[in-house]
Amino acid sequence: MFALPQGDGNSIEGLSDELPVRLFGVSKEEFEELLKVLFNRRHGRPPCLPDTIEQWTSVLKLSTAWGFQEIRAAAIDALMVLDVSAIDKLVLGRKYDIESREWLLPALNELAQRAEPIGFEEANQMGFETALKLASVRERLTLSRATQHNYYRNQDMLVVGVSRDHAAQSLDFSDQIISTFGLYTPATCAVFEWDGVEEI
Repeated sequence: MFALPQGDGNSIEGLSDELPVRLFGVSKEEFEELLKVLFNRRHGRPPCLPDTIEQWTSVLKLSTAWGFQEIRAAAIDALMVLDVSAIDKLVLGRKYDIESREWLLPALNELAQRAEPIGFEEANQMGFETALKLASVRERLTLSRATQHNYYRNQDMLVVGVSRDHAAQSLDFSDQIISTFGLYTPATCAVFEWDGVEEI
């Protein structure tokens, strides 16, 4: 912004209270939360840092928009230890391009484990591609259990019993999630391609 031509000296933003630099799409509260982090990192004083999910989300928003990589990483680390719901983690991940395995895997695993299906509003929030992939992870367990245990014949109809139960809450879906969502780490996985077909 400052590299752009500034015009005459009487109309330059930021030189007086009458002509402040305008940050469109940024609230005063969001900017204050970013300043808290900036001043704490610069002066090392006892922290008056953001302490709520909403405040750290403001820091994440602005640090992502303005390319402050270290502050962005600090915001992500802070949010990881706060009580952010699994759905909200996926929403934040989608909105602010958080693709780290440490951020996504626990949230996806929690949603795969729960007994309740993914609702339409949740799918809309996290994105339908993510919701469909997550449903495929959940469905693998459902189909397996339904095929092996939870069906019986009643006259001429095939009746399928409840194939999803609370026992799923104790299962670890990490392997299925990693393969479905491609959450591989470069150090542990190599991708090879033969005749246009990728194999891992």
